[in-house]
Amino acid sequence: MDSDEHILWVHWQQERSTAARDALIIHYSPWARVIARDVYLRVYLMHDAWHDCVQNALLGLMEAIERFDPTRGIAFQPYARLRVRGAVFDGLRVLRSLHLGLRYDMVQHAEAAKERVESLSDGNGDPLEDFIATTVGLGLGFLLDTQSMPGRMQPADAYAELEKAELSAAVSESLDQLSERERAVVVMHYYHQLPFVEVAKRLGVTKGRISQLHKSALERLRCCLRERVMAESA
Repeated sequence: MDSDEHILWVHWQQERSTAARDALIIHYSPWARVIARDVYLRVYLMHDAWHDCVQNALLGLMEAIERFDPTRGIAFQPYARLRVRGAVFDGLRVLRSLHLGLRYDMVQHAEAAKERVESLSDGNGDPLEDFIATTVGLGLGFLLDTQSMPGRMQPADAYAELEKAELSAAVSESLDQLSERERAVVVMHYYHQLPFVEVAKRLGVTKGRISQLHKSALERLRCCLRERVMAESA
């Protein structure tokens, strides 16, 4: 455990700092997604279970963070691994027992798309600018969704795929420019597929506030990408 990570644990354990907790969630989120991916690839007959896997991996991670006691001398990841894996498997059991399959996945996508459009389109500005902001925001959301998937299909156009990969990398780098809360919303919603209402519960705020943070996060990403393009063309 490095010094920064240790400081976060101290702030969380001693002060129950929500900022420290959010930072810990972001820090361990890629690791939790790797566990979700390993489980997902083992249940290849349930092709539409990826969203469920990453959602439950995040829930298992958050539960482990809540319960972990660093003073016991046990490293966090070995402690949390069983809880994260268990949460993923439990979610798959529920999904299988409910026989939701493709219908579940389609409902999830439709609800996510509706939330994103409502967040990005407030209707208070110039209609053209509003349309552009919404379209670009949804495009950025698609890139973030693509990054969250455990594997990619073979590209039909290698050059186009290279351009997409470069843009995807630029988006990932730009995430560092977001505030802690904005980054937490992006990680939970796009990388762990939680709907806004669930993200709101986890962060202890209203769904409306999550919608605002989502919009400001994508606007900031849009500005970062614009500045990057201008710098490269200068």
